[in-house]
Amino acid sequence: MGNCQAAEAATVVIHHPGNKIERIYHPVSVNEIMTSNPGHYIALVLTSPTLKNQHGMPLKQLKLLKPDDTLLIGHVYRLISFEVDVMKEFAAKKCAKLGKLLKERGGIGVGTELKRKDLPNASDLKPKLNPKSGNCSSVIK
Repeated sequence: MGNCQAAEAATVVIHHPGNKIERIYHPVSVNEIMTSNPGHYIALVLTSPTLKNQHGMPLKQLKLLKPDDTLLIGHVYRLISFEVDVMKEFAAKKCAKLGKLLKERGGIGVGTELKRKDLPNASDLKPKLNPKSGNCSSVIK
């Protein structure tokens, strides 16, 4: 009975879109997973010990991995599509940096919209910042 938990901890956990969870019991290369899931990337799920979301829970961030990286046992990874998830992650990081700058400089006005000229498919993703609350949200058409 007690050995079941130890076996489950010794796996590579990959969260697929649609809430499917894949467990692999040996280290595997990112390239192998990307080859079997075309159009997707692998990201390491990192939990920040210092940053909290609006509900007081630790903030989770994604770190994109290179194809020659190895997925390690005991870590949790997420399979993400570029068009949706990667663009959201870039927008969230950019919005967090802008929010920090606005707080330092006192804000620039309500309802300011960020321009996403530096990212592909900029028309699909419009991050918005409310400087009074410091909240960012990404809106996808």
